[in-house]
Formats: sequence, C-alpha cells, structure tokens
Amino acid sequence: MPASVLRVVYLGAEQLNTWGASTKAPTVKLMGLTDASLSIVDEVDQPELVGTLAPATVAAQAAQHGEGHVEQRASYQDICYWLDGIFGPATASAAANTTYTYNYEAPLTASTTPQHYTVQFGTTDAEYEMDGGIVNNLMLNVEAGQIWTVGADLLGHSIGTAALATCADRDVDLIKASDTTIYMDSWASATIGATELAATLISAELTVNPGRHLKTFVGSVTPEAYGENRWEGQLVTVLEFNSSAKAIVDALLAPALVQRQIRIRATQGATTAYRLAQIDFAGTLVDGAELFGDRDGNMTVSLTWNGTVNTVWDNWFKAKVTNELSALP
Repeated sequence: MPASVLRVVYLGAEQLNTWGASTKAPTVKLMGLTDASLSIVDEVDQPELVGTLAPATVAAQAAQHGEGHVEQRASYQDICYWLDGIFGPATASAAANTTYTYNYEAPLTASTTPQHYTVQFGTTDAEYEMDGGIVNNLMLNVEAGQIWTVGADLLGHSIGTAALATCADRDVDLIKASDTTIYMDSWASATIGATELAATLISAELTVNPGRHLKTFVGSVTPEAYGENRWEGQLVTVLEFNSSAKAIVDALLAPALVQRQIRIRATQGATTAYRLAQIDFAGTLVDGAELFGDRDGNMTVSLTWNGTVNTVWDNWFKAKVTNELSALP
C-alpha cells in the first residue's frame, strides 16, 4: 500500500500557446514540499425524476477537469515556478554572470499568458498527472521565527494516470523570516523601501487571485480553454502595537483613507551566493482595526490591505527574485 508521506510533485513547463493539447515530460522535482493534492472534478447529471421512488434512473457524465493544491517551504529557486504560473514566465537577467534576477509585474490592461505545467503527483503505484495545470491562486506567508511558505491552487485541463518521471533532488536556499525586512512608505513617496518598520512585523499573508476559470464548450467533456478576470490581491499584516503600528491606526481617526506602499524583502549571502525575494505591494487599509490582538501578553494589531494601483510606480503588485539560475530547470 503506498505511503502518503512519499508523495512527490514534478513539473514540466508546457508550450504557452497550446494549453490542453501539449504535455511536457516533467523536468524538476519540487523541493520543500509539505502538502499536495489532486482532485478529479467530475460533473454527473443525475436528475431527480417524477414517476419513481428510486434516487435515479438515468445518469450521464457532463464535464470533467482537474484541480490541485501544492504547499512548500519557499525557496529562492522554486518560488519562481509559482510566480511564472501567476504572472507568466520571466526571463532571467544576468548580473555579472553569477546571479540572475527574475522580475514580475501584475497586468493592468491586458490578460497574462501564464506558464502552465504538466504536473505529476503521487508515488509508486499511485501515480497521476494533471495536464494544462494553471495557477489560479497564490499564497505567500511570512511568520517570525519560521520559513516563508508558498501555496498554489491549480486548475487543469484533465487528469490521467502516468508513470512518474525521474527527477533528482536539488539544493535550494530556503527563505527565512529572520532574513526578512518590511518597509512601509507613504502613498506619495517616490521611493518604496525607504521606511523600515524594525521589530514590528509578526506575520504577513499575501493572496493573489487572477480570476482564471476554465471554459467548456459544446462538443467536449473536458475544457477547451481558460479565461482571466479582474485580479484580486490582499495583504494581511500582524504588527506589534508599537509607535510605528500606532501611527498607522491613528491615521484612520482623522477620519482618513490610509494607503501605503509596502515592501517585504528577504536576502541572504553575498556576491555569487547572493539571494533575494522581494514583494512590492500598494494597498489601501480596509476593515478598520480591532484593538487589540495578543501575542504572549503583548498588544498586536492586524491590518488588511487591498491591492490598489499607485500612480508613482503605476501598479499594485510586483515581485523580484535573485538566484543562481540562468533558467529554471
């Protein structure tokens, strides 16, 4: 009997212009995997009929697609797979041919072309494959004393059985909260990342949803395309209630709209071993502020920021990653 602890997830980057029609043999094993699941979503029409006491006398399969969820300890290497999946693939730019930077930016006026994947999942004697796996929800979590975590919800064209590929373990660099700094700058500031909130951030939870959905047409059980709707993004920050947090709460009492440019930045190493993971988020404070939360007897406050375009940098969400990879394996 297969052991659930032996589950693995392998990814293969499919051709961008042939979703659902072109699979790719997986080339990489996700590292730091903590949870993974696939679901065969099967829609069956089994109507309640008159003239009988039976639960059903007719039934038909109407539609089928795949869904999945993956959670990892975030690394400076593997986080790029999910950023490619939400924004579309970034091209690495060389820095002295030793480290490479990947830049991502949320779309404003045109739909994205996200990277979609052939996703192999399972273990020996329990092997399945999602074809056309697209990211429909991205979650990033930072908590004091922990490693960043990343989660992704997937929609897929179809799921079938498959023999697992052979993808080796890789060395990755985990993103640590102890290497992380948060900055909050005024809405009009020309420089994001200028005002550090030292000894303030307890946790941060970012969710980004591009509103992707599958399209099924007459003539097919499986979907033949996917669409994209208005993006949604939210950042929840839990702060120690010190003078920095108090200033944000007090700004509400004017009363006034409170908006901030927020940067969460993690770095480690130097020169050829330099690593960077950076999130830039422009947000409007919503839902007020409940006074107070508690953390080991100390006052805290949870603040919820909804993504809002800031005209200083003409966007609401950007990400940047630096690692040693000239291209993702």
